[in-house]
Amino acid sequence: MLAARVPSPVDLSYGEVVVADGTLPIAMAGAIDSGGAPLILLHGWSLDHRMWAPQLEGLAEDFFCVAPDRRGCGQATAPADLAREAEDVIAIADFLGFERFALVGLSRGATVALDVARRYGARLTGLVVSGAPLPALVPREEVIDLEHFRALAEAGDLERLRAEWSRHPLMQTRSPAARGLMFDILADYDARDLITPGEAPGLPREALAMLAVPVLAMTGAHDTPWRRDCARALAAVAPRARHLEIADAGHLANADNPAAFNAAITQFLQPRANA
Repeated sequence: MLAARVPSPVDLSYGEVVVADGTLPIAMAGAIDSGGAPLILLHGWSLDHRMWAPQLEGLAEDFFCVAPDRRGCGQATAPADLAREAEDVIAIADFLGFERFALVGLSRGATVALDVARRYGARLTGLVVSGAPLPALVPREEVIDLEHFRALAEAGDLERLRAEWSRHPLMQTRSPAARGLMFDILADYDARDLITPGEAPGLPREALAMLAVPVLAMTGAHDTPWRRDCARALAAVAPRARHLEIADAGHLANADNPAAFNAAITQFLQPRANA
């Protein structure tokens, strides 16, 4: 059941959506009956819906924002399976009665968002991806030793896993507020998605070149060089894409510089709110 919505855009309401093999909790901000365009936000690896706190507060006046815990993450009971996550997004949209909606994804959430656009593009009014990993467009230079992290998870050494991952370039933040938010979320990461991993959806150049939806491909200005190259490449390949870098922000640009991140989303999506 959905909790009752409240009029204040900074207050959250919560619900739960049934998907294949389990449930996904969703946090919501904004009043859907106020005319705000629907906006679903997909978090990155080792995080959960709480990473979008600056957006749930800052965007709720213009959008009805929905942030799920992706399967295998947070309080979701649905097991990790990247190949099913595009279907999960559609299940959330259908549950809430969204015929069309905008989609935002960061990092691994951006991979899922692009898979939604590839498979269900007619449902989207716009797509924002930040820090997307796109090895089909740019040869991978960045190293994430997932096998090492998986071994730590299987050994039950979550403290070491979290400590090592927190020092990775992708987790480096540019503000104390962002650092505190990410550490609070990472402290709850239980790594069950590493124990039962799924194959990432294929995003070949040919598929990205056929995206019909408007795309904003962005990163923080201090994201890793590879992620920044991926964003530029996506903007060059997707026919209706544009590129943007968020100043004073790293990979977790939404938390490092939420004002600029939110403004970019609003400027990009608002003309399409009624598309």
